[in-house]
Amino acid sequence: MNNVEFVKSLYAAFTRGDLDTIFAACDPNIEWISNSDPALIPWGGERKGIDGARSFFREVAAHIEYESFQPRDFLAGADFVTVLGHTIARVKPSGGRVDGEWVHLFKIENGKVVSFRDYGDTHAVVQAYFGGDIHAVTVAPSEATARFQH
Repeated sequence: MNNVEFVKSLYAAFTRGDLDTIFAACDPNIEWISNSDPALIPWGGERKGIDGARSFFREVAAHIEYESFQPRDFLAGADFVTVLGHTIARVKPSGGRVDGEWVHLFKIENGKVVSFRDYGDTHAVVQAYFGGDIHAVTVAPSEATARFQH
């Protein structure tokens, strides 16, 4: 299986709720990074290892209800796959809706994902998460510090 087919199989696993297949495909020391600020969005920031990847998916499941999740374009090199996609989702805490594009970067070595990076429209996500204008959002320093600890 080539890297694009490998990554497509991971999206298929996600769609059917089979996270164990995703974790089995990850290197034990995977770097899992989401460009969202963890002080504002619980699934944001940098995580390490399978436990870090698990915590990312726990936070996403607790906060996001997908209406549509569509990986669209797959661009590959020797050891990476870049995926362009689109999501429509509802943010559970606020009921806010996100309709946006994203980019996922997978670095693959020896048949395992060693790095995953998620780049989305953080402005739209934060607005949906907090249910309005993000410029009015304040986070207490103690809460921000707690969110940085994964």
